[in-house]
Amino acid sequence: MVAYTLEEKRDLLANSSLFNNVDAQDLEGLARYAKIKIFKNREVICRKGDMGSQMFVIANGRVTLHTDSDEGKELSFGFLSQGDIFGEIALLDSGERTATVKAIEATEILVIERRDFIPFLEKSPKVAVQLLGTMAQRLRRTDEHFEDIFFRNLPGRMAKKFLGLAESYGQETDNGIQIELKLSQGEIGKLTGATRESVNKQMRAWEAAGLIDCTKGYITIKDQDKLEDLTEAF
Repeated sequence: MVAYTLEEKRDLLANSSLFNNVDAQDLEGLARYAKIKIFKNREVICRKGDMGSQMFVIANGRVTLHTDSDEGKELSFGFLSQGDIFGEIALLDSGERTATVKAIEATEILVIERRDFIPFLEKSPKVAVQLLGTMAQRLRRTDEHFEDIFFRNLPGRMAKKFLGLAESYGQETDNGIQIELKLSQGEIGKLTGATRESVNKQMRAWEAAGLIDCTKGYITIKDQDKLEDLTEAF
């Protein structure tokens, strides 16, 4: 367990996507009960189907969310990083986790228990409204994700995913926009609902055409306009 002062935990909450509009003083009561946990790279934080009574705020690091089919096929929903929350659904209804969440680097998580959060929520209508907005945005993204997999062709899905990752994790370089996430072709396949072989073939074609560059697992977008054109293809 990592030792954080009350003020540090309060500030972590205040800088999160859920609590950023809440007065810092009002967060002290919740921060008093919150615990910090550290997860190693590749360590599972929670599993789909497990019963849950905790919500999590990412203090530092990154995680990935995914679900598995009965046949063992994995579909990834993407990544969350500092300030993002997850686990709110199971916290609210004390039901099963809806996805498996795994750290993709050393990650510090602020853990909030249902018994502490519900009384706080009852006294903080602003947080309740913001939580509904957060859940609605996540539902929209999930719906869009499945629509892309069912209705958009693979080049369009991959182009859209790369552009989205570049927007969230991109770094300008002399060669283009580098996505600051190390992604294997298998992981890209899980993000786009494709096989590793199909991803490999498409990426080699894009590299040859000068759209992207792949070096040591990092993708650099060299021709953003052409990738944007591909997102319109169904």
